[in-house]
Amino acid sequence: MSGLSRRQRRVYTRRGMLALGAAGVAGLVAVPLSAQADEYPSWKDVLKARSNVKDQQAEVRKIEGLLQRSQQVADAAQKVAEQRGTEYQTAQARVDAANERLKTIEKQVEADEKRAAQAKQRAGQLAAQLSRTGGADVETTLLLSGTDASATDFLKRLGSLSKLTESNGAIADEAAAAKNAAAATQAQMQQVKEELTALKEKARLALQAAIRASEAANAKVQEEQKRQVELQAQLKALQAKSESVARQYQAGVRAAQAAQGAGAGGAVGSGGWARPTVGGPITGGFGPRPDQPAGANFFHRGTDIGVAYGSPIYAAHAGTVTYAGWFGTYGYWIEIDDGDGVQTGYAHIRPGGIFVRVGQRVSAGQNIASVGSTGAATGPHLHFEVRLNEVAVNAVPFMAARGISLGW
Repeated sequence: MSGLSRRQRRVYTRRGMLALGAAGVAGLVAVPLSAQADEYPSWKDVLKARSNVKDQQAEVRKIEGLLQRSQQVADAAQKVAEQRGTEYQTAQARVDAANERLKTIEKQVEADEKRAAQAKQRAGQLAAQLSRTGGADVETTLLLSGTDASATDFLKRLGSLSKLTESNGAIADEAAAAKNAAAATQAQMQQVKEELTALKEKARLALQAAIRASEAANAKVQEEQKRQVELQAQLKALQAKSESVARQYQAGVRAAQAAQGAGAGGAVGSGGWARPTVGGPITGGFGPRPDQPAGANFFHRGTDIGVAYGSPIYAAHAGTVTYAGWFGTYGYWIEIDDGDGVQTGYAHIRPGGIFVRVGQRVSAGQNIASVGSTGAATGPHLHFEVRLNEVAVNAVPFMAARGISLGW
């Protein structure tokens, strides 16, 4: 982009650049603008206007106005997409929190049921011991005893029997309390499950809305940026000192249209898994973090890998892209589902650094994006997540078990 103005370079780096898989301007000008000939100048108009200073100045003003309006249209579309993406992240965060509560309650249910079973077993053992100690009417036995010795012996048995009875009563109370606690926790667990089902449905609807908004914004942004690239080239042509230089700008746009920007893939291990980016230090691990960035969740559900801005991001496994767009504090985010209960996520992608679309099938090691620092990020890095049935797990041991080291 060395031949472009500072203003145009800003156009390339604006937040509206989503899912553009080509480097430079290649992916931005793939379609000619003949359909907009009534509103947008043709190259014939531009080259003709160079011959008259007044026409040239008018054409420059026209192009500058079109550039400004084009960026406003792109920004408006992207603003809607970001809002829907943030709503989706909020809905998904509520699902994650409900999953955490459910796991805690399930552990409590297991503990309560174990305690109730143990109390029941002890009560049964004491009942058996009581039956062995003596089940006849105590007073009758004392009346029929003929000697002081037999009466003394039975009084001792009576004392033991009384203690066993008291113990059995206490254990029975404990068993009943444990059973009641287990029942209450079971009811609470059922309530959370129902809540989780409702939250998942809301998250599903939010995801669909975010995908629609992202795709619409992507189409609009690409459309406007195609126009901007050609308009900028036309503006440069109008300002060029010679006819030959002006025609070089036109040729440059055509060359960009034919260029291919696909990046090389990453190395794939024997198990079919790949490192999600180039090597770098792990700068943030899975779990609670006391010093989280502003707006970020206290519990860090991914692994941060420190790599340079623009570094390639690779699909860690084969699968289908289920989301590619803005995701609140995650910035630009891609999620891939392998279809067998494993999902991986890639966050803080740079503007214009998403190279895949929702529904696309990707292979392990495929270059799907490039590193940025969007969202709640303090610097460029890849936030990499692994989820099992939509529940986040520690990515480091998970990937290590598949022969992949995430960093050092």
